[in-house]
Amino acid sequence: MANVAIVTDTTACIPSELVRKYQIEVIPIDVVIDGKVYPDNELELGRFYRMLKESPLTAKTIGSVPGPYIEAFSRLASRTDQILCITEPVRFSGMFNAAQLAVMQVLEKQKNLCIKVIPCETAAAGLGLVVLEAARQAEAGKSLNNLVAQINNLMQRVYLYATLDTFDYLIRGGRIPKIAALADSVLQIKPVFTLRNGDAQTIALPRTAEKALQNILDLMTEHVKGKGKLTVAVMHADALERAHSLEQSIKEKYPQAEILLMEFTPVMGVHTGPGVVGIAFYEA
Repeated sequence: MANVAIVTDTTACIPSELVRKYQIEVIPIDVVIDGKVYPDNELELGRFYRMLKESPLTAKTIGSVPGPYIEAFSRLASRTDQILCITEPVRFSGMFNAAQLAVMQVLEKQKNLCIKVIPCETAAAGLGLVVLEAARQAEAGKSLNNLVAQINNLMQRVYLYATLDTFDYLIRGGRIPKIAALADSVLQIKPVFTLRNGDAQTIALPRTAEKALQNILDLMTEHVKGKGKLTVAVMHADALERAHSLEQSIKEKYPQAEILLMEFTPVMGVHTGPGVVGIAFYEA
């Protein structure tokens, strides 16, 4: 068992078998669909995306609160005195602040604990890759301070590129102006975006899904230098066929790469809707 316990949340989209393998503590986030609240780790993904498509109401997430972190940190204190918690970027949610508040409350009673909370500079599968590497290094016996240094370094080397199938869900959630709906419906744009240093930016506006995936592969090629082990996460939101196509293209170009398949959890799918496909990757 690792000396340092690793904590994250469901935005990291880590496959359940890897969560179990590395004993990662994953904080669920509540989603609201048709007025009913669901912890997103209790929603089967196929059912969730069906509900999302059929619901006449805008699905949403419930604001971040320290309670789940307090429970997790307190529970982990029974087996370790070192905890590393990695959250998504501060500008994307209140998870980092909720975790920090939880740390203050837990340390009032558990003074022997050492808890570090780091806001990741990437999200979704990018966050997942960072968390998984932290868990692997923790299992190898690395100290908390060593892990923090390694993870801060790794975050600078993780690239994430993805494409949206539709603007509809971002518009419903008020995350982009309604004028974008007109552009989307008329032009059928499939935007390609990146996430670096905690900030999302659109970098290409192809007109077809095929061109969007080719853009993503081209962008990946620009960054892969072949000087270290390549780790890739192919992510998707209810778009398994296109994700497999992208995965196969990567395997053909980089046969030695470690490739993981990650599916958007409900907390991510609420905001983007189905159809997202993308990659996160880094070289060791």
